[in-house]
Amino acid sequence: MSLVRLIYCSRFSKEMDAQQLQAILDVSRANNPARQITGILCYGPGVFLQCLEGPRDAVNDLYGKIIRDPRNKDVTLLEYDDIAERVFGEWSMAYVRAEDLSGGPAGFFGAPERFDPYSLSAGAALLFVRSLLGEKARFR
Repeated sequence: MSLVRLIYCSRFSKEMDAQQLQAILDVSRANNPARQITGILCYGPGVFLQCLEGPRDAVNDLYGKIIRDPRNKDVTLLEYDDIAERVFGEWSMAYVRAEDLSGGPAGFFGAPERFDPYSLSAGAALLFVRSLLGEKARFR
């Protein structure tokens, strides 16, 4: 099976509350195991940064759905590559809030006062998601 990693960021098309965010996580956690998709979602005020890992067709299909989802705008692909092993193999969808990382990765990889995934290059996006492994205790 050919595995890929895809990292993208997007902005919310309208205000998103905690209940809507939880619904996204619940659907991801319910659907991703059957697709063999793993990853992490990092939420910052008004933005998402997400890493998806899994079979090429499944990841490509899910990314297509994300692009077409009217809750997203400015969907930007940051990194896409073939991989030999997963970084987030333990999680159908880990979740972390950028503000919980203010003293660590979010501050290093963006403006400390505001997480900006759009400022990341492909290499920095990959380093950022890998750095989140050290933040496992904060995952939800």
